[in-house]
Parts: sequence; C-alpha cells; structure tokens
Amino acid sequence: MRKLSRASQSKKKTFKSHQAQTSNVSFETYQYLFEHHPAPMWVFDCETLRFLLVNQAAIAAYGYSEEEFLSMTLQDIRPHNEHTALEQYVKTPHSEFARAGIWHHIVKDGHSITVEIVSHAMDWSGQPARLVMVLDITEKEQTMRALQESESSKSALLENALDCIISMNQSGQITDFNPAAETTFGWAREFVLGKVVSELIIPPEHREAHQAGLKRYLETGESRLLGRRIEVEALRMDGSRFPAELTLYSAQNDNGPSFTAFLRDVSDRKRAENALSQLNRDLEQKVIDRTRQLHALNHELEGFSYSVSHDLRSPLRAVDGFSQALVEDFGNEISPEARRYLDRIQAATRRMGALIDDLIALARVSRSGLNPEQIDLAELTTEIINELRERDPNRVVSLEMRQPLWAFGDRKLIRIALVNLLQNAWKFSSKRKSATIRVGQIEIEDENPYFIQDNGAGFDMAYADKLFNPFQRLHDSREFEGTGIGLATVQRIVTRHGGRIWVRAEPEKGATFYFTLSGDMNHA
Repeated sequence: MRKLSRASQSKKKTFKSHQAQTSNVSFETYQYLFEHHPAPMWVFDCETLRFLLVNQAAIAAYGYSEEEFLSMTLQDIRPHNEHTALEQYVKTPHSEFARAGIWHHIVKDGHSITVEIVSHAMDWSGQPARLVMVLDITEKEQTMRALQESESSKSALLENALDCIISMNQSGQITDFNPAAETTFGWAREFVLGKVVSELIIPPEHREAHQAGLKRYLETGESRLLGRRIEVEALRMDGSRFPAELTLYSAQNDNGPSFTAFLRDVSDRKRAENALSQLNRDLEQKVIDRTRQLHALNHELEGFSYSVSHDLRSPLRAVDGFSQALVEDFGNEISPEARRYLDRIQAATRRMGALIDDLIALARVSRSGLNPEQIDLAELTTEIINELRERDPNRVVSLEMRQPLWAFGDRKLIRIALVNLLQNAWKFSSKRKSATIRVGQIEIEDENPYFIQDNGAGFDMAYADKLFNPFQRLHDSREFEGTGIGLATVQRIVTRHGGRIWVRAEPEKGATFYFTLSGDMNHA
C-alpha cells in the first residue's frame, strides 16, 4: 500500500470513519480494491462536487497530484460546455449503478479525453456522495471516427484496436472480425467470415430477438440499439458466457446497410463492482451491529455509574456524621490541630457529596427520555439568573440578552445545561468589579449557534480539549469551586439533541460557550 500524502491523510481518516468500526481485514480489502484498481476511480461530494478521494490510476491517467485532485471539483476537469449537463446529472436520481453516458475530461496537460462513467451511490459521513469508475474510450472514439472518415485506414485500426470490432452485412453475415475478437471469442477470423453472427456469439435464447430487431430495422429504419451503449451477454466458442458492453453502428453502402459492433468484455469490471457492492453491504451491516453494541455498552456503563454513585452515599454520610459527632460531643477536648483535621474531613465529604450529586445528574441525563418542545431560552435564562442573584445578593452582574430566544428540545434537560453554563459564567466572573453575562444567538458560517459569554477569568485554549471531560478542571478548586462534571453534563445534553458545543476563551478576558440544537432526537 502506498504511503499517503499529508494532504490526503485527513481524507483517508474520513474514509475509514465512514466505514465505521469494522474489522481491519474488511477495510483493508475495500481500500486495496479501490487503490489498486487499474481504472481511474474517485469519490465526490454530490452537493459541492468536490473530490473526496482518488486512486493511483486516476493520478497517473490525469497527471494531477493527489493534493491537486483533493483541492478541485468535477467542474475543474470538465469543458465549460458540459457544466450544465454535469449539474443536471448530479441532481437526477440514479439507480445503484447508473451510467451517465459519454463525457469529456481535461487532463493536466490541457488535452481532452473521452470517457464513460460508471458510478455508485454511497454515504460519506452523513453526506450523499458517489463512487466513480472511469473508462477511457478515447481510442474507441478515435477508431470510430477514423472508420467513418477513411475506409483506407480500416484494416490498421481493426488490427490494433483493443476492443472487439465485428462487421456484418444486412443479412447478419460477418464481414470482418478483428484480432481482439479472435482472442475474446476463440474463433479464427477465416472461420467466421460469411457466418451468421447470431449463430456464433449470441446465446440461443437471445437469437430470435436479434433477428426480429434486424428485420424491423431493414423494413422501417427503426432500431432500439444503434448508437447506444448497452450491456449484453456474449457466447464464446467453448460455450462459456461473459458480460459485455456493446455499441452498434450502421452505415449505408452500395449493397445496402452494413453494421459495425464494438464490444468489450467487462467481466473483470463486473467482478470488481460486485465485490465493492458486497463489501459496502457488509460494512454497513457491521456498522449497524457495532452501533448496537456501543449503545448497549453505554447503557450498561451509565447504569453502573448511577448505582456506584448511590452506593457511595452511605459511607460518605457515615464519615460526615461521625466527624460532626466528634466536634459536638468532644469539642472541648479536641486540640486545635485535630479540629483543623476534622474541618478538612468535613469539607472533603461535602465536596465528595457534590461530586456524587453531579455524577448522578450526569447518569440521569444519559438515561432519561426526551420530550422535545418549543422553548424560550431567554425565559429560562432569566429564571436561572434570578436564582443566582438570590443566593448571592452581594454580586452585581449585568445580563445582556436577546429576547425571545427560541429553541426546540427537552425543557428539563436544556434547563440543566443552561444552569451549568450560567453558573460557570457567574462563578468565573466573580472577581470582576463589573461582571457581564451575554446570552444570544449568532451566525457563524453555515450554523446559528446559541452562546453564553462572560468577562471573567477565561483560560488558555491549549487546554480546551480537556474541558468537556469529566473531572477535568482548568482552575484550582481553592480558587473556584466545582467538581469538573458540569460541562461534561452539558455536552451530553447537547449531543442528545443532535448538536455540538465548543468554546473560545483567553486568560483574563473571559470565555464564550457556543452550542447548537439541531432538533434531531435520534442521538438519544
């Protein structure tokens, strides 16, 4: 397997993520087929037309490096006069293996090649995409043109063409049979000349339809096959059959119409397509199975956390109770140093009790059902800020907020998230003479996240990745109280609502938490 360039490593990770938590053998097989297929292949995004992945054959055939491909769209390799047709093709629903006909591509050195596309619909990290296989038919197109332009060059072209070229007269008798046809079908040219084509290379069950089509064309000039690329089954001399692509052309001469068939054995391509389809189905099933296992494991861990947190309360109450009993019953006999130790024990039990409460709250968030409804976040924010002011009447905190601020979600869980975020803003701005908390919604690129901003202590963004993990704190507990569970709870709530949460901060310049709520409850 070739070494990946730095520019495509992230794309490969996404490709592997798309395959989800599957076995290494299945993924490596899938990747091997893609990377080492002799035909150019790529994956593109149906919405942006941007290349997401290319194989080595595409790089070699088109001359672009992998980095160049991944910075381009399909339009970059199409002539301008085909852009409209390309957009129509992408917007039109297709079957599993849709054929888009014949296109023209521009390679890096500027010249145009004629290609035929075979594409397969796929899901790329939740976005519609297509897996494309490219067949270069430039030589075939040039061959057909040359045949039409100059009869004198016919012999040389027939001898050197890679595809089977079979000519026949209006009676269906073979008049020419090139070397590629000899190799593919097993018949010698000298033997087949003058023979009826249907008796040699068309399976018996299709011969009647062939004769009827030929008769209809001779009588009416109508044909369902001429000028079209179709898939047929062909018969070899030894009786074996193979899938083939056929294009049939007609020409008029002094003796009446003649026909030329261009035929290609596509057995290898069909096997590759079937293998890719089967691998894709297997991978999708493994993703489903793996997701089910992860859901079961998460529920088991959540239940375990909930049970352990409850079981810890009893010994904790005992420690706190006996410590308090010592102070009350033997207060006069306890030395100042021993009294300090008891105070520290009681403070530690209170912190442990708060930690258990937060763990139970986190477990409840993970286990509780969702009852989504329309919510005014401004109304909930006002309630929570008023509660904070009642508990801490000496604080003067200014609240700046847009009203109303509508969202869709579970009111109970959203309130828990807002309580944790607003308590954080209240707590970390406590050392400011003029504390300000801002709440609202903003447009950032293609998203409209809600935000809660304070002008408090802030923190170094180098440690931001730890912020939403349980028990992770960026400030000493002696400076700012807390258990390190609150933001993990917020993230879980936001995730269950199909959203995401992130933060921007700077030491001594405050922090801004952004979060989205997509309304998609399937993440529960």
